[in-house]
Amino acid sequence: LRFFRDELDPRIGIGLGVIDVKVNTVESPEEVAHRIEAATKFVGPGRITWVHPDCGFWMNKRSIADRKIAALVKGRDLFLGST
Repeated sequence: LRFFRDELDPRIGIGLGVIDVKVNTVESPEEVAHRIEAATKFVGPGRITWVHPDCGFWMNKRSIADRKIAALVKGRDLFLGST
């Protein structure tokens, strides 16, 4: 993240991978919100434009992928409600 904070043109938005697709454990919305908050504190407010998984869900069962995406949305909403 240091590069994005120090080197990247501040007009360019950052996409942040907040869901780990390599594990079947579904993150809580609070975990997702905390990850967004921690990254925002590091790179600065307004820099993170998108949140998404850290990669694709091709190796996850559909039911797990669906729950992870739901946690991502709820975590984003939780973060936005606290900012």
